[in-house]
Formats: sequence, C-alpha cells, structure tokens
Amino acid sequence: MAPMVPLPLCTLSRRMLTGGVGVGCRVDGLSHFKRLCKLVSPWCQLRSASLASAAPTLTAPVVPPGRRPPPAGWTPVLHSHDVKTIAAQAQQFGTDATFWSEHTRTIAILHGLFGSGRNWRSVGSALGKALAERDTQHSWRVVLVDQRCHGASTQAYDAPAPHTLDASAEDVADFFEKSGIEPDILLGHSLGGKVALAYLDGDKRVMPKCTFVLDSAPFSKHDCPDLGDLHGTFSTLNVLRELPDVVPSRKWLHDTLAPRGMSVDLINWLGTNLVAPEGQGSPEPMVWQWNFAGCESLFQSYVDTCHWETLTRSANSSDASAELVIAQRTFDDWPANQKARLSSLPSHAHHVLPKSGHWLHVDNPKGLVELLMARICDKMSIPAIPPS
Repeated sequence: MAPMVPLPLCTLSRRMLTGGVGVGCRVDGLSHFKRLCKLVSPWCQLRSASLASAAPTLTAPVVPPGRRPPPAGWTPVLHSHDVKTIAAQAQQFGTDATFWSEHTRTIAILHGLFGSGRNWRSVGSALGKALAERDTQHSWRVVLVDQRCHGASTQAYDAPAPHTLDASAEDVADFFEKSGIEPDILLGHSLGGKVALAYLDGDKRVMPKCTFVLDSAPFSKHDCPDLGDLHGTFSTLNVLRELPDVVPSRKWLHDTLAPRGMSVDLINWLGTNLVAPEGQGSPEPMVWQWNFAGCESLFQSYVDTCHWETLTRSANSSDASAELVIAQRTFDDWPANQKARLSSLPSHAHHVLPKSGHWLHVDNPKGLVELLMARICDKMSIPAIPPS
C-alpha cells in the first residue's frame, strides 16, 4: 500500500485540532455538546462561530533522512484538520530508528466496550519495552486506538451510524491508511477482539502478521443465550442508561452506583470516562466521554456476530494468523459446546491465561505480557535470547 504522507506524532494539544472542543458526550452531535457545556458552566460558552472556526490545516513536516530520537511518552497521533479519522496515541520503544522507518515495527491495540486506549498504557509499555530489548534489529511502536463512540474519538471523529463491528473495523482500516501506520501485530480485547476479527475479514487492507483476540467470545448469542451477561454487561448497561449526561462529582457516581451492586473497581473504571469540559475552570461537574447510544449498538453487534469461521481460517493461516487468549475465569463460564469448538484451532492458537478474569490485563498483566512476548517472538522470528 502506498500510504498518504505520514503525519508524525506531535505534542500539539487536541484543542488545536478541534477548535477548543475537548470532550465527548453520550448523544451524537456537536449541537448537543454546546447546549450541555452551557448547562454545566457559565465559563463554557462554546458558540457556533468558535466551533466553525477550525484551526489552520496542519501540514506534515518532512521527516529528515537519517536517525533521530523517537517521541517521548504517549503522544497523540494527529492529522490535518481536513482528515477525519478516529483518535489514537502512540509511543515508540528503542532509540535506534526513525519513527517512520522500515526498522520500526508496530503493535496496535483495540480496547473493549466503555474503555479507551489509555486503559492499555501499562501493558502496552511493558510489551513495547520487552520487544525493543529483545529485538536488536528494530524499534517497536505501540499504538493505542480509541474506537468509535469511545474516548478521544467522540470529539475527533463524528462516526456515522450504524455502529457495528464492521463499521468500527472500517474506521481502523481508514486510520491505518491515513496515518501511514501499518500494523505488524494487532491486539483486540473484548469488543476490540471482535473488531480485530472483522478487520481480518476486510478487503484491500494491510494485514498484520498476527492478531491476538483477548477474552473476546467468537460465538454469538444464538450459540450462547447468556453471552450478553457473560461479564455482567447487560446489567451494567441497564444501570448506566439511567445516569444523567452531567455527573456532579465522582463521589456522587460512587454513591449512586455502589448501592446498585457495582464494585469499587468497576465504578472507578467507569469514572475514567468522565471529563470536565475544557474551559470550565473547575474539575466538577463532569460529562461522559462516550456516545452511549453508539456503545449500546456496538455491544448489540458484538452479541449478534459469530466469528468462529474467521478465527478458524486465520488461526490456520501462515500469512495473517490469529490466536485466541481466554481468561481462566471466563473460560470456566464458556458453554461446553463452545469449548469443544476450540479443537478446530491449532494448539498454538488458543491459550487460557491463569489467574485472570475478563480484565486479564489488570488481573495478570505479567502473565499476559509473557504469553504475548513468547508468541510474538515466535511469529516475528525474534531470537529467544538477545545476542550478547
């Protein structure tokens, strides 16, 4: 693929890109966002004129020949104002390569429902560092994508309906094409796992050498009627649907959700989607950084879609293979008839991660990184022990 002029990571704020809009909302449309900001704070008067006056088009500077230090830390991947695509952040590990270099390999990570790319910073950093230390021929770049209706993508990209796995996979393909980033490894957790499989089903896409589907059920609700509540998702959706667009404080969120049976960890995690409107002048009240209706539609697409055929075909492929990693406690709840279908996959293409539940990157991050390291090194022909 001949990509468009690659736009390097830069440290410009999102505010330059969006004309001052720094937060998403649960309902589609910037007009709703303006009304919401006026409701939240008298300091947050975003008028139509300010929204319409976009920042000047950002031109991609030419990357000079030779080597230069990679950008430090997690940096937003930004594009010109005229190029609309989902948001992402990235970090490069290893110093002996230019960011846009043939010596750079890329891991792209797709988060799950109601998550965002930043949920994977810890595991992404550990994996990137370990691979850069092991692979003496390349540096490694980790790209954390915010899927449609989630995180920074709620303001960077007004995703058109319908909100489905296929539509989200097309967003990912569009992001890779417009950014010039070509994934060597694709990781998808939960919802992101099925989006990754939908990506593999597409035509004329740059295919990763290996895709890892992390605790994402390849079957549909027709195969398992309880799929929607396998991780308590339906119950969570029912509670979240009752919450207001404007949340007075994090304490209010805890006091409201704890009596409904939600754990402190789950409440804190959901709270990562709360942000104060830019320009408000105080951290509270806050609004949601997601499109709730869009998230519901994505989840419905998740439970309606069976990807066993795609997973089986890809698991047996030598070019763009796929492997399934299941959390131990999740696997215990799988229906017997779906466990039996694992026999259609090669033994190296399915794994059960011990001491973990659905959020396996939180429950057993060390075990997950070690498992992924072993499989990636095998797929990418990276020596098991770096030369001395």
